[in-house]
Amino acid sequence: MGGILSAEDAVGKIEVGADVVQIYTGFIYQGPGLVQETGETIKRKLQINNSAP
Repeated sequence: MGGILSAEDAVGKIEVGADVVQIYTGFIYQGPGLVQETGETIKRKLQINNSAP
């Protein structure tokens, strides 16, 4: 919880077991573009992880 200031921060939390991430602080400091960037990054990472043998 907390400390999500970038898409990579969110991915890192998910990789260690988070089911949900809250990017409120990052949204305040980075702006609304962070929402789309985070969604796209999470989607890309999940696709990579699901295609790995």
